[in-house]
Amino acid sequence: MKVTELRIGTHKIKAQAVGFDKDGTLFDALSYWRYMDQIRKELFLNIVGSGHEKAWESIMGFIHPDAINYNGVLAVATTEEEIVLVAGVMFQLYGWPWFQCKKLARDLFIEADKKLDYSQAFAPAPGVPDLLMQLKSADMEVGILTSDSSLRTEACMELLGMHGALDFIVTPEKVENGKPSPDMVLLACKQLGIDPGSMVVVGDSIVDMRMAKDAGSIAVGLVTHEGSEDILREEADYLIRSLTEIEIVFS
Repeated sequence: MKVTELRIGTHKIKAQAVGFDKDGTLFDALSYWRYMDQIRKELFLNIVGSGHEKAWESIMGFIHPDAINYNGVLAVATTEEEIVLVAGVMFQLYGWPWFQCKKLARDLFIEADKKLDYSQAFAPAPGVPDLLMQLKSADMEVGILTSDSSLRTEACMELLGMHGALDFIVTPEKVENGKPSPDMVLLACKQLGIDPGSMVVVGDSIVDMRMAKDAGSIAVGLVTHEGSEDILREEADYLIRSLTEIEIVFS
């Protein structure tokens, strides 16, 4: 498999593959979180009553329009983890049987997905999908490593015009442990037949960086909000402020 030279900011590295986080990296996270959280919260309040907005906001770590805990549930957790936490809130509020709470929570998330308008929810970050196409044109293996569901991830790739064009898409449904476990990276590398050290992982959160480092891969942190640089620096090999700082080096 071809080894390609990349420029990451001011640094040059050699790699065979690049795996991108999705929300917050390839797509603007805040607009998606705001849109999706509103849908889910309204469905939640239909179940538990309109007086429990703060219970939802407390568990999700997001108060509209933009007060987000970037290390909180909405920003980092998998859908399955969110479902369990919402079921726990329902149980705490009313003491309903646990199986009923879990079913209500799961049905809530399924209904929210049905209401989702992808064209409104997902806004590509600057440089996407041009970067993905540039990497592909250089014969690099390119894919997604995300905590989001397969359904939403595939729909997002259609929005980018990249459906079927990527070499791997790894979501929580495909591994035993989600981020920050290295399982996603290791699975992608196994599928590609490459050493994890030849994989560049690009993400905007500390869990992305820890996933990459624990897998033995190259961790590239994307600084997206105030304070994230200090957090990402703890684990990242390289820091960038825009995806446009990733380029192919042509000899």
